[in-house]
Amino acid sequence: MLRLVMIAGTSLLMSLSAFAQLSKFYTIKESPEFDTVDFYLKATAANCLLKQSDTDRNPLTIYGSPDLEKINPSFASKIKNNTCYSKLVLDEYNSSGFGDSFSMAVSRSDKDNDFWKVNLGAKKIYRLNLIYGFGNADVNLTGSSVQRLKIKSGSADIVVGYDDGNMNPIQMDTFFVKADFGSIVAKRMELTRAKKVITKIGFGNVLLDFDQQMNEKCSVDASVGAGNLEILLPRDGTPVRIQIRDSPLCAVKIADGFEEVEKNVFVNMSYSANAENLLSFDIDVAMGMVRFRYTD
Repeated sequence: MLRLVMIAGTSLLMSLSAFAQLSKFYTIKESPEFDTVDFYLKATAANCLLKQSDTDRNPLTIYGSPDLEKINPSFASKIKNNTCYSKLVLDEYNSSGFGDSFSMAVSRSDKDNDFWKVNLGAKKIYRLNLIYGFGNADVNLTGSSVQRLKIKSGSADIVVGYDDGNMNPIQMDTFFVKADFGSIVAKRMELTRAKKVITKIGFGNVLLDFDQQMNEKCSVDASVGAGNLEILLPRDGTPVRIQIRDSPLCAVKIADGFEEVEKNVFVNMSYSANAENLLSFDIDVAMGMVRFRYTD
């Protein structure tokens, strides 16, 4: 799954970079009136790229190449309590939600989908709530101070993460991902600096990449219905505790080197209950599969 979704993310970046007709649609200007941007995005069927801009100095700039005969973009923003609340909705006409857009989305190829690029700035704190129905999304958080992140996938393929060596400048409160039918790959999770990670899976697939040593404590709560959750673990140096609540209809695979200290509770050789960089998992799985493994 990781390989397939990574290919999808790479293809999206190549398509966007080659797409010369992106037009500026909306901008939030730099202002001392706010230090935080609370950004909500709902895209019924589109290909989207979100990242920090090297050239745009505004806190938020949105570019697009939509087919305005099919899609009805809307944008609104307001400043309240030192926070700029902004909302971008990319709904197709005659569509009230992801369910109504299913037949339209599957009847056309990815190259026909709308392209949107969201540029973040370097000086503000961000709270991001991103909802994708169909298509592909690349969420590159490198350089951005992200306080909270929520990503939901209807049937979209999403890649989220940081470039190597570029850690979140601030500690993230919550990293939330939900995959109803789609796929989400979360790369370099140690760079998020998330205190809490919440993962909800219906019939979709999620990969959480924790394969590098953790420097801060992080707790992961996950619920898996009939989908798949794969977790990459650091082999050395990070204390890990795994607690599983399973059922006879699910499958759970624990990586080598873990000891079952009580029923459905596993710890590795580095485990210490009071460790400052403890990585703990609380997993509830019904009918799907959960797999913990190393990358090598």
